[in-house]
Amino acid sequence: MLPEDENHFKFGENWKSFSEMLDEDRIRDAERSIIGLIAADRIDGRSFMDIGCGSGLFAIAAARLGASPVIGLDVDPESIHTSYQNNQRWLPEQSIRFELLSVLDDAGMSQLPLVDIAYAWGSLHHTGNMHKAIHNAGQKVKPGGLYVIAIYNRHITSSLWLIIKRIYNALGNNGRRLLVFTLTPIIAMAKFLATGKNPFQPRRGMDMKHNVIDWIGGYPYEYGSITEISSILEKEGFTVEKTFPANVPTGCNEFICVKNMEDHKK
Repeated sequence: MLPEDENHFKFGENWKSFSEMLDEDRIRDAERSIIGLIAADRIDGRSFMDIGCGSGLFAIAAARLGASPVIGLDVDPESIHTSYQNNQRWLPEQSIRFELLSVLDDAGMSQLPLVDIAYAWGSLHHTGNMHKAIHNAGQKVKPGGLYVIAIYNRHITSSLWLIIKRIYNALGNNGRRLLVFTLTPIIAMAKFLATGKNPFQPRRGMDMKHNVIDWIGGYPYEYGSITEISSILEKEGFTVEKTFPANVPTGCNEFICVKNMEDHKK
């Protein structure tokens, strides 16, 4: 979800490029990723909102898992266009509703229906106002519904990465390519040392090239520890059911939360 800052990263351009390599295997990986967070029987027949839908990949994956209706939101017009195209190509029998909308838009968000599952993987920390984004997205979850989010982990290097991201977005195209070329082997080695796994192996249906560009350029950029984000979610009326720590120090911590029934009654 992009802010109004003109120096923000062009997420939609990256998602459009990624979509050129989208295939059945990647969609199945995305489905497995969702099931790894939410059991299949909690998805089938449930309404699903993908907040910061990017390429539409996870909205499509959720729909293929039986979620209905499915809504995808993004503030980047290129992302919405790409999501519609991917929907038509990979799930033509089911039309997913994609909305050009910022999660920070109070009036726009208020017009959307409540859903059984709100899914915001790696998007709310790119809005420029993460706390408000967490609040607004959480408001769309029905009592007893699920709120699934992923937020960058706080780490000693987080402030350094914030500087790098600002530099990336201030550079021209040649400078950006040089920065990506320089940092890719460093990032790959760091991932290998942290996980012991091949960093170029696809995860969540994604690929290393576009993930690295997204990571280096992804500004605005906010972050929080598991404790910090859990505290915010609890104050928003959620019970944190499960957390998955980031597999690399500056990666995303994942949170699976349930909207409290009693909080809704107050």
